[in-house]
Amino acid sequence: MVQSRESEGLQFYWSEIADPDAFLSDGQSLRKATSQFQQVLRQILAATTPLPFPFPTLLESADAIDERLACERESYREALDRIGDAVQYEIVASWSADEHADLAKPVSGREYLKRRKEATGRVAAVNSKLRSVTGDAVSEWRARQERKAYRWFALVHRKDRERFVTSLRSAGPSEGVRLRLSGPWPPSEFMAVKDNY
Repeated sequence: MVQSRESEGLQFYWSEIADPDAFLSDGQSLRKATSQFQQVLRQILAATTPLPFPFPTLLESADAIDERLACERESYREALDRIGDAVQYEIVASWSADEHADLAKPVSGREYLKRRKEATGRVAAVNSKLRSVTGDAVSEWRARQERKAYRWFALVHRKDRERFVTSLRSAGPSEGVRLRLSGPWPPSEFMAVKDNY
């Protein structure tokens, strides 16, 4: 059962778990709990913009929420003010050239630099295409490199969600790259202000 309460201008949602050790003890229980957490997030996201704690976050009591947020309350308020009524979409790119590559195999410095330059060029091409086709439907982008994939996170206002998804679908495929869209999600990637160094 999901409970909620308001505290100093922020609304909190949580569930009480009688025996957390049993509830999260094995892989199957943890997967089930994660799925339930995601379902609740989606329901809350349908009505408002949540910023979830990392899952699972376990506290002794509902009163411990205030203690946990004593130092973080203003950062949550500022993030919610900055993000507004927006959601997050995630786009994961993987390249067919990298699917069978053995990244653990040693290569010469020249080969390493060649591969790195090619990878940078591929990412830049996809980045450019994503930004051009979505235009102002996205208020902010974030990105993260992973071992064999690249992730883009798009902050999209609710009113622009359909336009964002439609613009991506109309873009057509890109040769050699597979793009996977998921969302909407809570805008967790956008909670912190991005450093522009």
